[in-house]
Amino acid sequence: MLKIPMPHVMEKTVSNVAGMATPMGLIAMGASFDIKKAFAKVKPSLTAAALKLIGFCSLFLPVAIQMGFREEKLVAILVMLGSATTVSCFVMAKNMGHEGVLSSSVIMLTTFLSAFTLTGWLYILKSLGML
Repeated sequence: MLKIPMPHVMEKTVSNVAGMATPMGLIAMGASFDIKKAFAKVKPSLTAAALKLIGFCSLFLPVAIQMGFREEKLVAILVMLGSATTVSCFVMAKNMGHEGVLSSSVIMLTTFLSAFTLTGWLYILKSLGML
């Protein structure tokens, strides 16, 4: 808007800090993770992870295909729907007064399982000739 140039040093610093945000959030979440509390909420965690990784994709990908999305645009929709839950939801849950056990469990499950489910969705879309 003002077209004021940002010095290269400042741009590099901001870029480095932004690149560390997610790993630092995962480390902080892992440090506060209590496995006993997590196992107490395993059913809601698995349900939320299944909805995030499988349910939303199976519901909205056919709609996107019917709307004419193909190739790169369809992959972008798949990534938005079926990727892991972000660390920011853990921070939001903590700020809203929750322990964060459920959100941290869902983040860990979706982070681990999304590698397999995204690969599966890509295989299905490729097999159907959508990619």
